[in-house]
Amino acid sequence: MDEEKKDNRGGKREGSGRKKGTPNKISGQVRNNVIDVFDEIGGVQEMAVWATENRTEFYRLYSKLMPTQSEIGTMDGQESPLNVTLKFIKPEHGPDTE
Repeated sequence: MDEEKKDNRGGKREGSGRKKGTPNKISGQVRNNVIDVFDEIGGVQEMAVWATENRTEFYRLYSKLMPTQSEIGTMDGQESPLNVTLKFIKPEHGPDTE
């Protein structure tokens, strides 16, 4: 009897909720609104002016928009055994010295 009660009350049930891959309607509308406002206030040209005057803020924004994981795969949908490592090295000489 306890199992019957469990099935009839809350919790995730098979087939319930939004289907996988279905976008959130509110988030989609907010994104569209932001794009519309961006276009209204001058688009890329005005953003370039702002970015030039606010480089730190622009780089902060840009870094948040960069993907955190690569979506590289193989033709058959399997994960690729590719690993990429970035290493920043301070140059020994300046650009004017050899």
